[in-house]
Amino acid sequence: MQGFIGFILVFALVIGAASAEQMPAGNVVLVDAEGQAEVEYDDINSARIRALRKAIESASMQVSAQVHSTQVMEDGNLTVDYLRVNSAAQVRDIQIMSEGREGNLYTVAITARVSPDQVCANVMANHYRKSVAVTGFAMEHPQQASMGHLGSVDRGLPAYLVNGLNGVAGMRALNANTMTLYPNTRTAPTQLSPRMTLTSAVDAAQSLGVQFVISGVIRDLAMENPDAPRERSWDGLLARVGIEKAPRTRHFVFDLFVHDGHSGALVFQSRYSTHGDWNEARNARVGFATGKFFTTDYGQHVRTLLDQAMSDIQQTIQCQPFMATITQVNGTRIFVDTGASSGLRPGDFLSVYRTSQNFDRQGDSFWQLSDTRLVAEVKQVQPHFAIAELSIGTERLNLQMDDLVMAW
Repeated sequence: MQGFIGFILVFALVIGAASAEQMPAGNVVLVDAEGQAEVEYDDINSARIRALRKAIESASMQVSAQVHSTQVMEDGNLTVDYLRVNSAAQVRDIQIMSEGREGNLYTVAITARVSPDQVCANVMANHYRKSVAVTGFAMEHPQQASMGHLGSVDRGLPAYLVNGLNGVAGMRALNANTMTLYPNTRTAPTQLSPRMTLTSAVDAAQSLGVQFVISGVIRDLAMENPDAPRERSWDGLLARVGIEKAPRTRHFVFDLFVHDGHSGALVFQSRYSTHGDWNEARNARVGFATGKFFTTDYGQHVRTLLDQAMSDIQQTIQCQPFMATITQVNGTRIFVDTGASSGLRPGDFLSVYRTSQNFDRQGDSFWQLSDTRLVAEVKQVQPHFAIAELSIGTERLNLQMDDLVMAW
């Protein structure tokens, strides 16, 4: 556009009474903090939980706060000035020193130990197990899997991820490798809407009853020199006299996507790539992720790559809030579609959110969450569902099926 001059200036400053740069990594400091929240619907419990969370956020900010400022200018005029503050500190060993209501405000004062070098900040939900479904990974070039009979990689890769993720704290993985989300692998996941949402991920999550959907595309399994002779014990002697064979290098490249199952939003995306020597005979029936596969140089490199992908998935999901769907409402009670299997216990408090479907200018739908500012206390827990209770009737909030509870 003529006459348009735009720039984005982004900077990050680390501030606080004791910043991460001012203290050794892993050091823990004792912090006093206070939080306040308005009392709504005369619900003391909800105000108390919100005030406690604000106190925890304040404690975290005192140790390691990052301030991100974004400015956009047009024709010399400031049109957007956005400020975001977050922290990379974790608060633990919280002791409530005082609390109480004064007028319409509830105040909580705490003392807590804060560590400045944690992955997630202010995460109160790490003890809940978040459910994920791993779908099949479509192959962009299926013919590349013929050597070594690796055709089962589209299901074997997600099965390997499921087995590994189920051994990770805070994760509950479901194998959905018979389901694929991308009919056109070349454009995955560019069929996302401008809001970076994927409707098929929401459909999959609802049918499987999970919070996150993990999917992907296998991009490359090719050999660099498919006709090169296999390695032999005397190759070293031949190399000394100048006779060298072409390397039998094989590649392994895949894209990984993690979508939020309630909104379809893409929360993580990465491409993973490695290579290794493939010295098996052309007609050898090795199979993907078998014992024989992992004895090869190529298989060992692939396993290292998959383990890295699982580590990235864990770090991504543990930094997301715990969410569950409301399946039924009855007076002051709400029924939640997860229970002891996710780590819920009687006495836990869950924030309640209304969900609504909206449409953008392009006609694409998206889900919006609205905080009711109330919490529900878990009263009964079964293996796969829980019953929580509000201080007011659900009709006053117009709660319905498919609304959500959340814990940060």
